[in-house]
Amino acid sequence: MKRAACLVPALLAALNAPAAVAAPAGEATGPTLGAASNFGQHWQPGMFAAARRLGVRNFRDAVYWSEVERDHRYVFDTPDTTWPDHLAADQTTSLTVNNGHKGYDGGDTPYTPDAIRAFAADAAATVQHFPRADAVEVGNEMNAQNFVSGPVRAEGLAQRPARYLAILKATYAAVKSARPDLRVLGGALHSIPVGYVRRLFALGAARYMDALAFHPYTTPPEQLDRQIAVLRQVPGLAHMPLEATEFGDPDPATAPGTLLRYYCQLALAGVTRAVWYPLNPRGDGLTPLIGADLRPTPTGRAFATAQRLMEHRAVTDAAPDPFTYACRFAPDTLVIWGAPRRITPAPGQHAFSPEGRPMQGPLTLSESDPLILTGPGKPGLGRQRVLADSYDQFAYPGGAVRDGFERYAMDGAARVPLILMPGQEAGGRPWTPYLAARGNPDVRLQADTLLPGGGGTHVWRIVQDWHAPDAQRIRAEVQLAPAKRSGDGVRLRISLGGRLLEDRVVTSALDWKSPPLSVTKGEVLSVSVGPNGNARGDVTTYRITIRRDG
Repeated sequence: MKRAACLVPALLAALNAPAAVAAPAGEATGPTLGAASNFGQHWQPGMFAAARRLGVRNFRDAVYWSEVERDHRYVFDTPDTTWPDHLAADQTTSLTVNNGHKGYDGGDTPYTPDAIRAFAADAAATVQHFPRADAVEVGNEMNAQNFVSGPVRAEGLAQRPARYLAILKATYAAVKSARPDLRVLGGALHSIPVGYVRRLFALGAARYMDALAFHPYTTPPEQLDRQIAVLRQVPGLAHMPLEATEFGDPDPATAPGTLLRYYCQLALAGVTRAVWYPLNPRGDGLTPLIGADLRPTPTGRAFATAQRLMEHRAVTDAAPDPFTYACRFAPDTLVIWGAPRRITPAPGQHAFSPEGRPMQGPLTLSESDPLILTGPGKPGLGRQRVLADSYDQFAYPGGAVRDGFERYAMDGAARVPLILMPGQEAGGRPWTPYLAARGNPDVRLQADTLLPGGGGTHVWRIVQDWHAPDAQRIRAEVQLAPAKRSGDGVRLRISLGGRLLEDRVVTSALDWKSPPLSVTKGEVLSVSVGPNGNARGDVTTYRITIRRDG
């Protein structure tokens, strides 16, 4: 493909340089990059050719059981069922097997032994027919409701692990019999629901998968490594390969940066494959790599840049502080973003936007749009003015991140500790790890949202305290936004050393900023959020930032 004219010679040289030597075994590397296509639903030769020009070498797609099994025979004879034949020697695909067949269990998600055996047999026949298929992903977001049907859906979440395991076990055996070399991906999870995974693995699921597949849509990139560390605590998952087989962004303006932020954090977490959703427009609002005009979008250009400069290259965490995120990919590519401050490339370094546009003049770090720096050396960074941030320093008990806040709940006048909850351990709970009041999981805290409880004369508040490390001048910022479904908003109280700075009911987005404040060593700035009249619908996004004054 003719490369965009905006790429200066320095980036062209980097993009055209020989691929880096594979990292030593056990060292973190940039994951294999893939794209989620839908050629199994509608073969598009022009889109396939455009993907080839972009350099896409790995796809996630399907060949549908309902279209190939006819009268108990497997027939691959339509454009939609033969599309993998078009894959070149350097291209591969994983095949997702999830949909039913009207000849078995009425087309619903298989649940009887005969239907499950037929489902598994189709998977085996399909991968045997297509040698460029290198993995089968069993199911698709089966811990959710959108991609299951019939009795499996109606039974609810409690029975889902056992139902899924029956399908996974049969498919694993059939596929491995046909293609012992082929990876079987299990889980097929929406989000990072550690509670659901615990139940699944307690039933023995680890024996029937080569990697765990997940779709981290509900996890911000900066929280990925922390949540995956909680996931790794599940028995059987400490060393199992992980594949993020869908991730994406609905906003075309932020999607190129989102792709790089996810890719960096997935690499540091040891994830082996990262699949952007989608390759092409799907009508669901998520930003594609290639537009309807068959030209790469800015996100597609970011994908190509990451593939060439980062894929399969050794990666190290280059973050200089808790408020800046950075990955260094061997030999000399740096991806960096975080709290705004001046950044100056080192002599010989060149700076680029996520989609590869050269950046000139004074540069400032962004929380949403990483910079790519190529070339040797370390960039110069301006003074870090952030002292504490509730999002950047959010931590789970026992994790590697040191929390900058003391966080707890108040049940009336009684202090209650927040404990780690795994996520999706029951209906109505978050689908990722979270903190909750001991004894009351309906009062909870995540990196960017909180939920108080109670109402009337008995309220549960979430409290986050910052302890000043020394005497200094600061400015405090609190962003708070109750959900629209909150009937009466939430009650915000901010105090310093016991002196009330703010006490108000918040019913819409608030961006509160303090005047300059003098603090003494050990003095506490406390931010408390409770219900107003009641806690119905009071899920509230929040962020607390403490900055140096001057």
